[in-house]
This record gives sequence, structure tokens and C-alpha cells, in this order.
Amino acid sequence: MPALNDALNAIPSSPFLDVQRLLERRRGTARTIPLHQGKTWFEPCARPRDWAAGEFELAPHQHAPPGGVPMLRQAIASQAGERRGVPVPAERVVVTAGATHAISMILQAVLDPGDQVVILSPQWLFASGLVAAAGGVAREVPVFLELSADPGFDFASAVEAAVGPRTRAVYFNNPNNPTGFRLDAAALRRLAALAERHDLWLIADNAYEAYDFSTEGFVDVAALEGAGARTFSVHSFSKTYAMPGARAGYLICPPGCEQALGKWALYSTYAVSTTSQFLAYQALTTPAAELAARAYAAAAAWSLVRGRLEIPHTTAHGGLYTFLDVRAAGGAAAFVRRCAARGIGLAPGPAFGRNCAGWVRLCFTAVPPEPLAEALDDLNKLYREGDHDL
Repeated sequence: MPALNDALNAIPSSPFLDVQRLLERRRGTARTIPLHQGKTWFEPCARPRDWAAGEFELAPHQHAPPGGVPMLRQAIASQAGERRGVPVPAERVVVTAGATHAISMILQAVLDPGDQVVILSPQWLFASGLVAAAGGVAREVPVFLELSADPGFDFASAVEAAVGPRTRAVYFNNPNNPTGFRLDAAALRRLAALAERHDLWLIADNAYEAYDFSTEGFVDVAALEGAGARTFSVHSFSKTYAMPGARAGYLICPPGCEQALGKWALYSTYAVSTTSQFLAYQALTTPAAELAARAYAAAAAWSLVRGRLEIPHTTAHGGLYTFLDVRAAGGAAAFVRRCAARGIGLAPGPAFGRNCAGWVRLCFTAVPPEPLAEALDDLNKLYREGDHDL
């Protein structure tokens, strides 16, 4: 049998598959509470439907241009310009099949084989795999747990120490998945200055921009003075608009990168489904008050966790998650297995970084408040029981 791609062979499958298999053993016999999944219980902001002639630029059966339907790209650019305070040309917007596709396209565009990407860790679980799939080398730099424990931690020096001659980019998601920590404007300026000193790209994963619980509010590093020229901003309709099934997202690229990203759009999917792009276009019309209500509900869910969960965990300044320290309960693998036996799904920490074997991720928006509270009580009991199999 011919050999498969070595890089692909080395990339792990989704850790959620193992958790789901454990939970499915209980199917039909007892309740399950899937807090391992990164989602919200909110209704989608747009649903599939037919649209009238003239309502959208293309009919459902027509395929879109590789970079996206111009009508959608312009709407995205207009809203992005309002958020940033400076105009964003529509040609710098590329519509993608979700944030995963966007990050993959960026990495394919900026990396040559063997180039390095510094990743602020713990990180979104597929980031390192996407780097490897693009022929690059991921170098994780522990940042978010250190900042959670000590806000004065000199994270920029730690990141800079990891930069080498083959480093091409720095990837981070903010607010952070899985810890809930957010980098504020001052921290982002330090990161941007570092990137400028070493002539690096910044890949800003903004999937959780709508769920920032701080008084400062969400800050896109691309909006900071001088940073936009080297920043790829990644956005997702899955989280902001509760539409993961649409597989719609977009990226805003730095000036001069439009052609390269257009090529990777062409050679990866050719074009995102026209129906998905129409859904995205409709979602952009969601009233600001509705989006604010969802952010408030997410913050309320975090408050429930903060007040009820007895297991040591990170403070969420945004996003949908907190990271639980279960080293005293036998570590991630054992605790995930024990929780699944009680019908509660948690995501194992090692999926988010090499130094996270004693941690697990909890998504506090995966279910409504009542089952969340029930799960928290069960988690407290499991933690108090200590490290033993059921």
C-alpha cells in the first residue's frame, strides 16, 4: 500500500471523539451533559431558507467566486471598519468555511516547509495540527496559565525567547480557548511591537470576540496603530451567531496578501457554499441588542460557574470556557473518564497544550443554566471523591 502523508499521520484526531464514545455508552439509560463541546445553547441567528430574486447576489444553485460573494464581503468590511475605526476594503476580506479553514489558508500562504509558528499556549486544540499540515513547525510558549496565576508575568519576553531564524508568525486566540483569559490592549501592543521587531506575521484568532466580559471590551490587534500591516484577523459565524453547521467564517488579511489568499481559497474549497454565505449575510443583520443579550447570558453562565464550582479553575475574562486544575484528582485522563461515567463530558487538557496533562476544559455555554448547575454539583462531588475508578 502506498504511504500516506507523514505530517498528516502525525496529527492526532479530535479528542472529542473519545469523550463522545464514553458518553454514548450511557445513551438511552441516563442523562448526559456535554460540557466538552465548544458551543452555545443559543438559537442560530439565521436559518436556511429560499431567497427571492434580488435579495442576494447569487441564486442558491450558483457557485460563488473564491473570495466570497461581493455583497457579503462588502457587508463584512463595513462592519469591520466600524469596529476598527478605519475603513476596511472589501477586497481584503476572504469568506471561508469557518475559522479552521481561514487559519489553514493563512498558514499555507505564509509558511515554507520547516518554517516555525510560535503559538501562545494553551491554545485552540487544532492550531498545532494546522501548522504541521501546512509543513510548518509549531512551538508552543506557555502564556495563559502563567498570566492567570500572575498578571505581571512577562509573557512578551517568553514569546520573544522562542523566536528563531525560521519563525514566520505568532498565533494566538483572544479571549483564550480554553482558559478564558484575555489579552488587553496593552498586552496586544507588546505583542505587535515584538512582531514588528522580528518582522513576523500575527495570526489573531478572534472567534470569541462577541464574548468579552471586560469593561474595555474586545480589541482586535489589527486595529492598533501599525499592527494591521502584519495581522491576519480570523472571525467565525459559529460562535458569534450560533451557526456552527453553516461552516462560515472570514478572514481580513493585511494589504498586499489578497492575491495569495485568493489562490488558497481557490485551491482549497474553490468557494464556500452559496447557501452558507447567504446565511452569513442574514446573520450580519442581527440586532446589536440581541448579540448583547447573548453575551450577557454567557457572562451569567460564567458567574454561575464561578459561584458554584469548587474545583480550582481559571478566571474567565471572556470566551465560553474555564480550565479546571484536576491534578489533585488524578489528572486529565482519569478525571475525564470518571466524569463521562457520570454522564458529564469534559475536554482533556493535553489537547490544548503540551503542559496541560493536569487540566480539563469546561464549556459553560454548552447547555442551559439548569443542567449546567446540575453538572457543577456532580463535578464537585467527583473532585472530592479523589482519584479512584468508579
